[in-house]
Amino acid sequence: MVYLYAALPIIAVVVVIVGWMVSIRFTEYMEERSVLMEQLNSMVSNVDFNPIEHIDEIEFMREERTKAHQQEFYRSMALAFAILLFGVTVPLMATRYFVQRLESNLDLLNDRLSSIGTGGSALMPQTFDFKEFDRLSDTLRTITRNHGETEQRWKRAEKELISANSDLIEQADELKKGRKVALSMMEDADSAREELEIVNQRLNQVIEHAKQSAYEADSANRAKSDFLATMSHEIRTPLNGIIGFVEMLNDTNLDEEQDDYLATIKTSSEALMSLINDVLDFSKVESGNLNLESRDFAILPVIRELSSMFFSQATEKGLSLNIDVDEDVPRRIRGDETRLRQILTNLLSNAIKFTEKGEVSLSVCTHAINLETNLVDIEFEVRDTGIGMTREQLSQLFKPFSQGDSSTTRKYGGTGLGLAICKRLSEAMGGKAWATSLPGEGSCFFSRAQFEIVSLKDSRPPIPIQPKIKKAVSEDQPKPKLLADQLPLRIAVAEDNLANQRVIMIMLRRLGWSVDFADNGEELLDLLREQNYDLIFMDLQMPIMDGLEATRQIRQGAAGQQAQGVKIVALTANALAGDEARCLDNGMNAYLSKPLRLNILKQTIQDLFEQAKA
Repeated sequence: MVYLYAALPIIAVVVVIVGWMVSIRFTEYMEERSVLMEQLNSMVSNVDFNPIEHIDEIEFMREERTKAHQQEFYRSMALAFAILLFGVTVPLMATRYFVQRLESNLDLLNDRLSSIGTGGSALMPQTFDFKEFDRLSDTLRTITRNHGETEQRWKRAEKELISANSDLIEQADELKKGRKVALSMMEDADSAREELEIVNQRLNQVIEHAKQSAYEADSANRAKSDFLATMSHEIRTPLNGIIGFVEMLNDTNLDEEQDDYLATIKTSSEALMSLINDVLDFSKVESGNLNLESRDFAILPVIRELSSMFFSQATEKGLSLNIDVDEDVPRRIRGDETRLRQILTNLLSNAIKFTEKGEVSLSVCTHAINLETNLVDIEFEVRDTGIGMTREQLSQLFKPFSQGDSSTTRKYGGTGLGLAICKRLSEAMGGKAWATSLPGEGSCFFSRAQFEIVSLKDSRPPIPIQPKIKKAVSEDQPKPKLLADQLPLRIAVAEDNLANQRVIMIMLRRLGWSVDFADNGEELLDLLREQNYDLIFMDLQMPIMDGLEATRQIRQGAAGQQAQGVKIVALTANALAGDEARCLDNGMNAYLSKPLRLNILKQTIQDLFEQAKA
């Protein structure tokens, strides 16, 4: 109790000072909190939305804004409590210390007085140790300094908070303006959406119209295809008779004038057939119905046959025909041999046609080869010393139905489709076609196509590329054996055109066979029921029953079980895409288009029955 009474004045002073500091700090805290709440309420009122709908967000903002302020106040209160605790503890400890010293000195004094009596004072000087007070003083100074630093940080935080509140108010104003802009943009978007819906409706109408137009175009395209098929058949049928009888007549004894007339008829009929083929080929390319075959073939025999084909034409005009094939060109390749022949035939034919003197040459080289993918790009160059072309003529050269100019058209003739077909075929085969030329100095035509490599070198001994020359046959030499001696066959022909019946009859008689004819499919079925046949040539378009239906019934056994396996060759004037595939799918064994050639007819029969033997 003595300690408490001794330290009470100091404790009272400390309590008063701390209470005064706490009251001041609490007052400042409440004022600052009130100011902060007013700023937040002002900011919320400036924002254009319903506060009730966003009460949670507003409360969260208030808690975030007052959190730092409350933490600073709590730190101040903790500091005041520490000072108060220190102000109570230190006086008590000091009082206790002084009381203990005082009691010790009093005890010592009593001991001395009792020991020496009244003879004098033997009191020893005593010193007090104030080190504990020094440590307490240092602690107090440290706490006071930390409190000052905390006060400064609090003031700086207060300034930053005020600045942040100002920025927040500005951002709220900008947000309000942005919201107005956004509302305006939403209105514009609604208007644009309505316009877009109108445009979509119009677009749907256009699409429906386009679909209708496409349907009409498809119908027109089918009608065009049907028309071409009909015209092909109708034109090729009489032309088959003309060309067939020309070939038969050419093998008879004719005087010089008759031979000249016959050559003119043959040239004219072949030109007409070439024109029909060009139109049909271009129609197939344009309609996308061009199907490329892929089979193995040797390139040297193809070049050799082309040189033989055009050697006589070049010789008649006094031209030299030169062929050159590079050593690095693969000898066996895989691709469409027929289309390659068509490209080179067209280019060589044009070169000879437009060259009056000099030479025509065909060069074959490898443009690029990739052994990893096993592909090769082969480039074919046909060079002539003919009339040449200007730059303007070159620009029109590969367009359909175009030629150099009207004068060359009148002089040399032609449809203007040949080079366009060559270009489309080259592109379909993974390459391209182009030309270079100078007026009066000749032209160079190039065609590049891609093939798959089968063999880089031919295992067979090389045969020189040179034209074959027909040798005169001596009258003393024995006549060659007929094919019928090797293949004794019974042959029937289903054909409704009398001229074509006579042509095929004469061709087969020259090969040694006799023929039975039927005018339609029903008559053919009757023939097959009466006797057995080994081979049938079947026209596709016939009255009563066409060739396809007759073939289906034969394969189904309508003419008897013995006729189900008979060899059937399609014989038709149609030459459109898909005709051959349709014939084979219906059970036919081979396909021949009119006009017929004797050598092709012979080869087809040989291939059919050699395959059967194999």
